[in-house]
Amino acid sequence: MAEEVPKAPSKPIRAWEEMKPPQRKSWQKSPQRKQELCVPQPFRADSPVYCNACLRRLDWEHKEALDYINAFLTSNEQELIDHESVDSLTGVMRQQAMLAIMKLSKVKLSVWLLTRPRLLTTCFSSIFSLPPAHTMEEVEAALYTKTLKTMDEMLKTLVCEDKEPNLVVLQNIVKVLLPWTTSKEVHERLRAVGRIRWLMEFMGSQCKFQEVEEFSVLGQLVGCLTLCRAEQEQEICQSAVEGLRHLYSFMLHLKSESLRKLGAEYRQILKNSQVETAFWVTNTRNITLIFGKYLEPSEGMDFLLTAIDGMRDSSVHDAVTARNMLRTILEVPGLRWWRMSEAVRSIHKHLDSISEPLARQELRRALLLLGYRFSEEVVGTLLGCSLSCDSVAAEMWKMLTSQPNTSRKILGELVSRLQEPARRRYQLSERPAGFPPLALQATRALYVILQEQACRQEVKELFPQLYVALLFHVTHTVQHTASQEREHNQEDTAAPLSPVRFAVKAMEALLLCAGYKEQVTFMMKQGGWDLLMSSDTHHKGVCLLARAMVSLNFQERNWIFYHLMAILSDRDDRRYVPAVALFIQLLQCPDLGYGLEDAIVEEMSRQLRDHQTVVRWLGLKGLLNLARLPEKVGKLQRLLPDVLERLQEVDRALIRKAIAVLKHLLAGMDRQSASCAAVQVAEQLLPLFDDVTSKLRVLSITLFKDLLELVRWPNRSEMKEYVLQSLVPLLLLVHDERPNVSQVCWDTLSSAAQFLRWHQLSGLIQHKETWRICDCLVRRYNGRADDFLCQTMAFLQNPQTPVREAAIRFLGLTARQLDQGSQNKLNAICKNLKGLQQDSKSSVRCLASQTIFILEAFKNQPPACCGLWTLVHRITTMCTEDSPLIEAAQLP
Repeated sequence: MAEEVPKAPSKPIRAWEEMKPPQRKSWQKSPQRKQELCVPQPFRADSPVYCNACLRRLDWEHKEALDYINAFLTSNEQELIDHESVDSLTGVMRQQAMLAIMKLSKVKLSVWLLTRPRLLTTCFSSIFSLPPAHTMEEVEAALYTKTLKTMDEMLKTLVCEDKEPNLVVLQNIVKVLLPWTTSKEVHERLRAVGRIRWLMEFMGSQCKFQEVEEFSVLGQLVGCLTLCRAEQEQEICQSAVEGLRHLYSFMLHLKSESLRKLGAEYRQILKNSQVETAFWVTNTRNITLIFGKYLEPSEGMDFLLTAIDGMRDSSVHDAVTARNMLRTILEVPGLRWWRMSEAVRSIHKHLDSISEPLARQELRRALLLLGYRFSEEVVGTLLGCSLSCDSVAAEMWKMLTSQPNTSRKILGELVSRLQEPARRRYQLSERPAGFPPLALQATRALYVILQEQACRQEVKELFPQLYVALLFHVTHTVQHTASQEREHNQEDTAAPLSPVRFAVKAMEALLLCAGYKEQVTFMMKQGGWDLLMSSDTHHKGVCLLARAMVSLNFQERNWIFYHLMAILSDRDDRRYVPAVALFIQLLQCPDLGYGLEDAIVEEMSRQLRDHQTVVRWLGLKGLLNLARLPEKVGKLQRLLPDVLERLQEVDRALIRKAIAVLKHLLAGMDRQSASCAAVQVAEQLLPLFDDVTSKLRVLSITLFKDLLELVRWPNRSEMKEYVLQSLVPLLLLVHDERPNVSQVCWDTLSSAAQFLRWHQLSGLIQHKETWRICDCLVRRYNGRADDFLCQTMAFLQNPQTPVREAAIRFLGLTARQLDQGSQNKLNAICKNLKGLQQDSKSSVRCLASQTIFILEAFKNQPPACCGLWTLVHRITTMCTEDSPLIEAAQLP
């Protein structure tokens, strides 16, 4: 007996609206009367012609249906249907959903539907979530069957809005159905696959469709039905098989325009399509290959993503089928790929949830293949998947570098990320706080890869590029960290997880992976790693690291050298200092730079004149490395003026380095060139004789001594002037308490006497008769007394007590060459000596007082009364110790 279908209400029963309690009583079950079942009737597109009354009511019913559906969609309690019991079809909200389905089967509203996808979601949810049909009571089972039939008609009606099926509507319906095919409940999957099969059967029978740019769910559909075909539940399997057959026909029609271009081949495809489907739908590989050759790049990616999703441990699908799909889709000839980033993100998302060894092996194979074909996109995406390089990302990096061919490409891409221009890599002001730059992410990835040492050979091949790129990244990280510390008054450079330490660790891992264990040990013993991490000593750390790498083979050094030359010519400020540091160390390799001598000299000149002190220091260091090579030194002579300017630096480290460079430059010159250069150098060295640091003093005096041996006849007259200017400082400095300083001065005095060809002076110097030497000097060159006095007064503030005492004695000794008319000069001498009356040493105070007394007496006496000798004799008894003036008075 046919079920009696209750008449649909003229207005929707809005059980989901906000109502007062009394108004909801009509939806409660009455104990006297069983709740009626609402049985929706399908709309028949091929029904007989309506009667006139029906035609008059058509517009009214259409409006009523739209009002009903809209009321359901705009309700505030649509979620109630999800909370109703799934054991019965007679729930209030479920009946309302069924009425909505019935109304949908009566109207054409596909475009309107596109803006309200929740309606389809709710309709499917209300029916699919019901218990299996065989567990229902007879009446409910019949109602369920009719509801499904109505739903199918509704779907058909929605798709066929006009004469030609609307693929956009079909696409949206399929998108809502697909998630149900992965449900944990068998009966829910069965219902969803059944609806898809029915839709594909209908679409496969159509020949024309409304034009659409892309039917974007084709790849997902093929993947989903292929997985469902392997279900243990026979009904699902059978529906999926039939769905694939219909989908194949639908796909051929859908792609007919592009296939027609193949002419006879297209006709053969259509002819064989029905024959093929008899056997290929039972084999996963065949299904994938046959569909795959028609898939567009985006569709192929959807299929691949569906396969990866099906490999998860929690998936309801067969993992073996899923991994076979993944393997085969990557083997489809001629299939192009788009959206590689989605594949990488999917693997990163699901890798932890795939534990089956063969499945993980298949993922590794797929990742290797994608990494080889699309290394740039794969590397960029994986770097963005995990900013801190989590365990999953680390595992993927290991996978990507487990085969040589892919390893080379992946390492090359990571190098590119490290070498990108600073304006693209470090727009830190535009990044959120704490957002790591791309280079830092690449460094973390490299660290993971290098730790494994699985791709040691590939690392060795790319070592120069990796080395330079990492070095520059370390430099930038140090600079940026130092800037942040100054800004926030923090000091976390050496923190265990700091970017600086991480970058340095990556460099250490690179050296170990490339087989340079000795260099790592050298850096550790020299404290080089710590030097690298400090902004103040970073350049020294770079020099140590570069020095350790001088032992690289020629090819590696040659690549690095030419790469550095290009960087230096570009004047990239962020990379310039480390590039110079590395460059100057490589200059000591005699087999580098052939044919580039002029360019190297020009670069060295720029470095010596650079505004940064550290660059000038590095330039001098590099020049020293070159000057030690006899075959190179000839080209460096034109840099002499630049080096001489460095003798006027405030930084004494630069001056010492410049002196060392000058020594080697002069030694490599021919006699005439060295003679001319010696005069120029001597003039710049004299002011350094009285430097407060003994090391610089010794270096300058020693070089001055060497210069005397280089000067030839044409330049002797010029050099003689500088030699005479050196005598007083040398005579005073022989009193330095440090033996090394004193002896160097004596040796230089001896060379000066020989240069002047002054045999008497040579004899006195040999016996170290200091004050006889002084007397001999002032007697022979009495016309230079003013110069001697000026030179001597500069030593009155010398930190060495014996030197100050010697300066006071020499002042008194030299003053005798002045006449009483030189009152101003005598006053200046006394003024300087008075400052020493407060000296910390009593011997200096006493000697200063004696000398002042003598000079004051000397300038106040008329010339006829007495000379200096008489004055000296008069005050002999006033001194408790021998005076240098008395000694001088007793000289013959």
